[in-house]
Amino acid sequence: MRLRIKSATEYAYQQAPRRSTQYLRVTPRTSTGQTVEDWRVSAPGRLAPWTDVFGNLCHSLTLEEPAETLRISVDGVVETNDTAGVAPHLEGTLPVAQYLRPTAYTKVDPAIREFAEAWRTERESDPLAALHGMMASIHKHVVYETGTTDVMTTASEAFSQGRGVCQDHAHVLIAACRCLDVPARYVSGYLWTGADDETYSASHAWAECWVENLGWVSFDPANGVSATEHYVHVAAGFDYLHASPIQGVRIGGGAESMDVEVRLRRVEAPPAAAAAGSQVQQ
Repeated sequence: MRLRIKSATEYAYQQAPRRSTQYLRVTPRTSTGQTVEDWRVSAPGRLAPWTDVFGNLCHSLTLEEPAETLRISVDGVVETNDTAGVAPHLEGTLPVAQYLRPTAYTKVDPAIREFAEAWRTERESDPLAALHGMMASIHKHVVYETGTTDVMTTASEAFSQGRGVCQDHAHVLIAACRCLDVPARYVSGYLWTGADDETYSASHAWAECWVENLGWVSFDPANGVSATEHYVHVAAGFDYLHASPIQGVRIGGGAESMDVEVRLRRVEAPPAAAAAGSQVQQ
């Protein structure tokens, strides 16, 4: 299917910062399950493109004289297809074994270790079935509920309270996988739920786990399914910190507030610009 994606993130500061630098991971790349037909990033300044060690397409935005508000938006069309959950492995990126390393978000506590160990025997005999079972169990145990966690919540905290959002579900699965020596990574992107132009306050997140003879396979514990053509993969990393859409540092500015709006719409015909290939413009 073809999806038109529009997303805008706006920061409002108490006063204009003296200097600001933002790192953006908001540009999807063409891969096995998706083709980027058109993609534009808009921001009040020059965008310097680069690719990180995870294979994510990134931009740096440095503002020498920032204003009291900062708006970063994307607008593009991506054609997706169902790959039965199998995701691409990009050559030249980190070795798969690196995704076994613990992080602050995915640090394992006794409760998560006990949960993971219950799946060890099946993981050794049928890894794919074990991962699907773990995903289903996390979906049932960690109830989706907004307002109960924030971007700093760890896997152990979300698992302990049994409440969270997609970020937390992904972190719990990644932590459990690493207990069983299964490389796992965090993915940020978009999910079309079937309602055109419905407004969301955040992008979506899920996990991808390494399965021998298959490669990276997607698991979305928040919804209890593997990724389909409804999903658009944008960035991946060890955890939220390495795959979050926007990260920034600034000097001055005082308190800040952030507003995010995401809209997805299915389009039946590609835009005329698609013939020229994907593009990124300021």
